Amino acid sequence: MEKEIEKIYEDEDIIVVNKPSGLVVNRSNTNFSRTLQDIIDEEYISKLDKSGNDLDKEFFDRSGIVHRLDKATSGVLLIAKTPEVFRFLQKEFKERNIYKEYVAVVHGRVENEEIEIDAPLGRSPNSPLKIAVISSGKRALTKIEKIKEIEIESASEKLIYTFLKVIPKTGRTHQIRIHLAAIGHPIAGDVIYCSKNLLVNDQKAFSRMMLHARYLGFTNPKTEKFQRFESPLPKEFLL
Repeated sequence: MEKEIEKIYEDEDIIVVNKPSGLVVNRSNTNFSRTLQDIIDEEYISKLDKSGNDLDKEFFDRSGIVHRLDKATSGVLLIAKTPEVFRFLQKEFKERNIYKEYVAVVHGRVENEEIEIDAPLGRSPNSPLKIAVISSGKRALTKIEKIKEIEIESASEKLIYTFLKVIPKTGRTHQIRIHLAAIGHPIAGDVIYCSKNLLVNDQKAFSRMMLHARYLGFTNPKTEKFQRFESPLPKEFLL
């Protein structure tokens, strides 16, 4: 596999990779850069027999990638090597049997040690390209634990951030990003949900959006044992 993609684990059924920030996961009509899907397709999927039934179509369309991370988010990502394993893992995600744990650096001082955000998400009525907290949306639940506060000296002021552990109990698009912004603590470097004046400060302190998928836990489809994989903290998070 290409050297920019670190492989955390592999067996005959699955691959677990450490996706870097800045790499797009899935191919799309609006992206013209090389994607993780392109890499996986070339390394694995293109070598498989595609003469299966219609149930296999989504597996090949997505090159076995079971879930996704935003372009700017780094961390653990899971890929199935067969259609059967792909369907099994999709079901596990749908039934919320997958353990996901992220770390994030957010704006401001988070006062509470633990927070639970239960706020429905859907397409924003004001901006269709964005997701927002709306009453008619799908339920979204995120649990947050405060790790530590961070002070960064700027030329004219002291910037206050908070380092968080974040556990999404559901898997909605942009869920963590929106929920944290909704409580007044957007993720540092988030170009969609941060205000422009906050992003100006972020550019002085960070080189990316500060969200990282640190752990992913799931039942191995072959051994039926629960396994948990870790993506070490990128250098930007060693604060």
